[in-house]
Amino acid sequence: MSSILFICALPEEKKALTDILPPLVRSQCLNTPLSLNIEHYQEGSLDIYVSQSGMGNVNAGAKLALILTQFKIDQIVLIGVAGALHPKLRIGDMVLSSQVIQHDYYSSLKEGNYLMKPGDLILSCEQAHEYNPILESIESQLQLPSLQHQSINVFKGIVASGNEFVGTAIRKHSIHVQCQNALIVDMEASAIAHIANSFQVPFLIAKTVSDELHSDGSISSDFSSFLLNASRNAAIIAKLIIENNSESHYSAE
Repeated sequence: MSSILFICALPEEKKALTDILPPLVRSQCLNTPLSLNIEHYQEGSLDIYVSQSGMGNVNAGAKLALILTQFKIDQIVLIGVAGALHPKLRIGDMVLSSQVIQHDYYSSLKEGNYLMKPGDLILSCEQAHEYNPILESIESQLQLPSLQHQSINVFKGIVASGNEFVGTAIRKHSIHVQCQNALIVDMEASAIAHIANSFQVPFLIAKTVSDELHSDGSISSDFSSFLLNASRNAAIIAKLIIENNSESHYSAE
């Protein structure tokens, strides 16, 4: 592997990441109307690109597609924060994606609601039979086995994603059940997964829990209070990804 693109939705997430990177090599504006900028860093022979998408699947998908038409990227990593859908997760815990599901892209029929992959269409219960809405990455060269940290709990599981800030425990529980027991929910992962698969580039979603599965109505206050700390944990894991792959890159030369 020679290049990794890190995508962040929020400025706090991006700053936490760039604070731990080597000196900036170059900053470039790719599209003025979309405020799309990309920054280039280098760790040994590994090229590191960083871009802030803004919130939501529309922003993330449009900007990633533009980047991939102009840059050769070997690995996409979406980092930042997400909401916990499982009570075992605590603020600061990290979830790495095994798979991704878009929770708000579905066909509502009289037999029920059927989740779909972006771009697909289900028109009948028969079509939905054995249909799988899961988005999976193509095989990656990224070195993941050692992504462990002494002070951060790292889990692997399904990431649910949609254009919704999920602010209640009832809604979180509904998404957890609807999305095959997904561990976390965010607003960008399904677009990143869909566009990455369209361009045949491997992707990884690496999100830190910023708000737990509460029943007391404090989800939004959790997000506001712990965004910075959760972003720092996401940056720490990103640094591990860089170190692991820059080392493997050296050994291959």
